[in-house]
Amino acid sequence: MTFSLISITYGAILCNTLAIQMKYDDVNIKLRAIEFICIIVWRCLEITTRVVTLVLFTTSLKLKSIPFLLIVFFILFLAPWLEFWRNGAHLPSHTKNNSNPVGTILTLILITLLYAAINFSCWSAVKLQLSKEEIIDKTPNWGHRTLHHSFRFIENVIMILAFRLLGAKTLLNCCESLIATQLIISYLLSIGFMLLFYQYLHPSWPDKALPEHTENQLEAM
Repeated sequence: MTFSLISITYGAILCNTLAIQMKYDDVNIKLRAIEFICIIVWRCLEITTRVVTLVLFTTSLKLKSIPFLLIVFFILFLAPWLEFWRNGAHLPSHTKNNSNPVGTILTLILITLLYAAINFSCWSAVKLQLSKEEIIDKTPNWGHRTLHHSFRFIENVIMILAFRLLGAKTLLNCCESLIATQLIISYLLSIGFMLLFYQYLHPSWPDKALPEHTENQLEAM
């Protein structure tokens, strides 16, 4: 379980750094130590809380937990497609010209499955836009972040309450209320570190670009 948490956290940190680099694809971005530390603390709290909540929920309800988890996964899977259909259900123009539409749709389904799987454990730091040429939205707004974390908070609270009320007495020989409270507080702390990162520590052009890129820009001017 420890190695799984480490691998998932490492992957989430890579998602953050890749999302930043894709947003500033024409700029060399460097992250300082304090920014990495903030991302690590944020992701560790978020993913640990999520994994522990899932473990307690599934072990408490056993097979009864499967329908709830499937509903959550399919909501994450269908969300990009609902937006795709709302925009007119048209494939991007370059995909129509360069590939078979059936193959393109299958590829988009696989991408959406991967996207849903990542978002099931933690925030992917990007947003899919299947109807546009750039499938990954490089500038996700605060509305997208707020919607995801609000939905995840409500979902975690429901699973924690189910663990506390339905299966806690037969699962652990300790204070279940304390565990439930710690899980909720830990997730709120992860949101706090996320807000700290995006509000004060997120790299932005031009103050955190590498010096050599700035010099090239000045020479070009």
